[in-house]
Amino acid sequence: MMYKIAYNFTVSFIAFLLPMIGVFSPKVKQFISTRAQANTPPKTDVKYWIHCASLGEYEMAVPLINELLKTHSLDNILITFFSPSGYEHIKNGPYASRTMYLPLDTLKNVKAFYKTYNPAKAFFIRYDFWYNFIQYGQKNNTQFYLINGRFQPDHFIFSQYGRPYLKLIQKFENLFTSDKTSCKLLVEYNKQTFFVGDTRYDRVANTLETAREFADIVKFKSHKKLLIVGSSWEKEEALTKKLLDTSPDNLCIIIAPHDIQRTDQIIKEFKLYSPKRYTNADFDGETSIVVLDTIGMLSELYRYADFSLIGGGFHGALHNITEPAVWGSHISFGPNYHKFPEAYDAIDHGFGFPLTNENQWIDVIHNLLKNDYKLKEIKKLSSDYVISQQKATQKIAGYILN
Repeated sequence: MMYKIAYNFTVSFIAFLLPMIGVFSPKVKQFISTRAQANTPPKTDVKYWIHCASLGEYEMAVPLINELLKTHSLDNILITFFSPSGYEHIKNGPYASRTMYLPLDTLKNVKAFYKTYNPAKAFFIRYDFWYNFIQYGQKNNTQFYLINGRFQPDHFIFSQYGRPYLKLIQKFENLFTSDKTSCKLLVEYNKQTFFVGDTRYDRVANTLETAREFADIVKFKSHKKLLIVGSSWEKEEALTKKLLDTSPDNLCIIIAPHDIQRTDQIIKEFKLYSPKRYTNADFDGETSIVVLDTIGMLSELYRYADFSLIGGGFHGALHNITEPAVWGSHISFGPNYHKFPEAYDAIDHGFGFPLTNENQWIDVIHNLLKNDYKLKEIKKLSSDYVISQQKATQKIAGYILN
């Protein structure tokens, strides 16, 4: 009870302060204004409520959404986000009419939400738990499920301060984990805990069937090996330049920056290697570097990658490594990957390589360029692993749709 009182006071106080903080903080001001202008689906009871903290959790939710849409209309589904990175990404997409920001977790907002949508079943992705939304929903007969749960023993929820949340998840209908360790941790608190795997592998597997072919990239790659620097930041780009300075044989490169507004800067930094913009369409087999200055292509372009250097691993925000893995690729990333269990999986299965020594990484690339058999072996480990991890969504559906 004391926790609940303290929690409600804190959340209400934050909600009260936000407009004043917004006067001095552009980020907070944007947080408030984007929510005020965002879509709000019309009032109606919904059967399935899917909550995603951000874009990463949304990628985990998409296979489940697609599975639900096989037997239900979109009007039966509500998708909520807390972070703008998720909402802004899909606000104009096929699910836009059923997408909204999750209000701040005040009792007033929570009661209004349930009065408006009255969800029958709620799916929380990974571990973005909001105390009032869950407790109030459980009291009002909403059934809760955890999707893609993944926890380490030192996670907040297992600490003394996390006990109120453990009490909540004890009442979840099912907890579905993406790894065996999490299953062992959670089954002590909820016997309806099951290890089913990671739904993201179902998500990327669909790319194999739907991905477009790019004749210009085929021509660009020609007979060479291709390194794609995906969702890159400055550190990955600097490392790529260091690799180029060693004159690797038979290698071409695509740089896909995390922020395409940095394209001019990247072109300038690599000017010694005559980089070309993708949208200029003036590159060919003689070009060694292409900078991808458009969005929406990267996951499909990985089909041509022999090597993938994934951005974000040098500052603890590793981007998606499952996208290149499904096609079969040698995958490398910076050393700060500890919050990303898929990176551990890639390392354990022989196709993921953390960058702890830059010169050593460069030597590895050179050696693999000369050893096609070994490179193909690593690429096969990658694609085989993704195939072995599929079907998590079907397993989950077997429980929730009964």
